[in-house]
Amino acid sequence: MSHSGTRSAKCFGARSNRNRDSESGMLLIESLVAMTIVAMVTISYIGIRTDALIDATRARNWRLAREIAEEKLSGLMAGAHEMQPESGQIIEIEKYENFSYKIVLGESGVADVEAEVANEAAGEDTEAKDKIQWQRDRQDLRRARDRGLDAMEYEEQQQLDDIEERLAEKAPSEEDFEEVAVVVYFPKLDADFPGQQEALLIKARVSTLAISGMTPDQASSLAESEGSGVDPIDPASGGAAGLPGGGGR
Repeated sequence: MSHSGTRSAKCFGARSNRNRDSESGMLLIESLVAMTIVAMVTISYIGIRTDALIDATRARNWRLAREIAEEKLSGLMAGAHEMQPESGQIIEIEKYENFSYKIVLGESGVADVEAEVANEAAGEDTEAKDKIQWQRDRQDLRRARDRGLDAMEYEEQQQLDDIEERLAEKAPSEEDFEEVAVVVYFPKLDADFPGQQEALLIKARVSTLAISGMTPDQASSLAESEGSGVDPIDPASGGAAGLPGGGGR
């Protein structure tokens, strides 16, 4: 074999090696690109699934909170309880982890908790908080005018108002009504700090008879006893037993 034939064979072999190296490099780059695309798609998919799960859980929590609030308010309006609820007492709901509720009685207390819930929902939005305060001031002014009071007199009256004491002073009646709110608290999913909660509030006007948990007959006995000075819970004084807290319904 001539020298020229040997050199041609060597050149061909070198070109073949370079081609194989080039092909291997291209395959490696293509593999890396493909893996990157798959990773991006997978991460996006996981993100979408996570967002969807959060949205579904949030919707479930709000739905559940409304169901709980409506159930508690309906039970209160029906008088389906043995004792008058303590205004503002937070009660844990054992059936649902980290869910709790409270019942707030009286116009002043309901106005306060409405402002509390609204301000919490507004977060750091100063403009929204200012609007909430303006709405409350306007509402208070309207209520003051309905009672023939100025704003300062109404505010003083609300500060001195003790709903528990007021309800205890007068026998409950189907004709007398008080504002009542039920607030349900539950975990905030995108919380800014540990333990942060969201709140759902519903309210209604409820008769003092329903709030008390008494039957009409029990309320009538209590009203009569208040006029005669007889203790309706103590049979020895001539009253009728069976009022809430006095031995059964």
